[in-house]
Amino acid sequence: MKKGPDLVKKEQERKKRRQVFTSTFLLLTLIVSSLLIWKLRSLLLPILVGALLGYLFRPLKDRFRVSWLPHELRVLVLFAIVGFSLFLAGHSIRQQMPDERQKLELQVRLKYKLNEKFQQVLGPEGETSQWLGPLKAMIAREAGPAMNQLNGWLNLSKSETELFLKYREGYLGQEPIQDRYFDYFQANQTTAAYIEKPEQRSPSALVPSDTATFSESPEKSATKTSALKEELSVWILAPLIFIFLGFDNGQMRRYFIGLVPNRYFELSLMVVDMLDEAIGRYLRGTILECGLVGLTLAAGMILLGIPVSVAILIGLISGMVNAIPFLGTVFGLIIGLGYALIAEGVVPLIPGLDPNNLALYVIILVGLAHLLDNMVYQPFVLGNAVNLHPLVVIIAIIGGSLLMGILGMLLAIPTVVVVKTAVETLFKELKAYRII
Repeated sequence: MKKGPDLVKKEQERKKRRQVFTSTFLLLTLIVSSLLIWKLRSLLLPILVGALLGYLFRPLKDRFRVSWLPHELRVLVLFAIVGFSLFLAGHSIRQQMPDERQKLELQVRLKYKLNEKFQQVLGPEGETSQWLGPLKAMIAREAGPAMNQLNGWLNLSKSETELFLKYREGYLGQEPIQDRYFDYFQANQTTAAYIEKPEQRSPSALVPSDTATFSESPEKSATKTSALKEELSVWILAPLIFIFLGFDNGQMRRYFIGLVPNRYFELSLMVVDMLDEAIGRYLRGTILECGLVGLTLAAGMILLGIPVSVAILIGLISGMVNAIPFLGTVFGLIIGLGYALIAEGVVPLIPGLDPNNLALYVIILVGLAHLLDNMVYQPFVLGNAVNLHPLVVIIAIIGGSLLMGILGMLLAIPTVVVVKTAVETLFKELKAYRII
């Protein structure tokens, strides 16, 4: 039956109204969602951490299948296994952390060694070289304020000094502090201030004693306490989301897919599956890549003669931070060089290496680890999960840091991967279903 002109006109007007309503609704939804996300941005990181833990927990739950064990009981058993494993890992890490006495020794040694290395760079006074003398004077002038500030941070307070002297005498039945540490302590008492720029000179910059601290007002203390409670209350979301997603047995996926019209059901299912696969590959690949980078650095540090506990700690920190591209290399270099400057009695396991050049070896090791990461680990481990141009990666990281700081840097690459996968899959399937 042929439709009349009036009916066709009404349908066209109705279609236009539907399009205007849909566009307006989507725009308002986008605006309101953006405002809510911005206002509630403090909740974003705990939610993402909980979702990430739940996502990483899902493959373990899928593999731990027992036909006679109910789903909820199976999840509880896995929670107990994961919790016990984390407890053992945390206990092992605490065992490697320095105690009160070791912290004092490390603080004293760090200040002494840093000043010793800086004095070696400056050389003896009265340098006669025509170009080396002005260069060292410039180094002293530019780096002097930073060294003064470092000395101020590393100075033992009055209570710490008293505690150090107690340990020197055998406090709590322990062995007395070694003579070399006490010599470092005495030398630190006579460390003079370096040259400062006139505009940076501050009389209180080097005050090491307890008089340098100031008591906070009750109002400020109460404000900090309330802010800490608010922060802790926000982070309760992370374990709650993790537990909720752990018990989820596909109900959330089926619910959101059920909201899609039948015409776009297969398209939506395809997009969700592709996103799930891309995110899974990225997360698993990133974890494996970070582990390989940390293992490479730890093994290299051990071969350079650095103690196993310190080498494992450096590798662990650098590996975890390597989830943010380029940042793992920076952290590994800073921490490794910091230890190399204060290391004593290092005996490299590789024959022919001079312990006095440990800092140079650390720089070479970090450079090799970075090359292995770029040329081996990323291409073979991550594969096509992060098939992005290096320039895109750099721009995404810088943009994420400008928008959300460290959180933005951490989420920049996954966000780009999700958007890239969603857009590519969406356009491909829309063309396949002849929707566009």
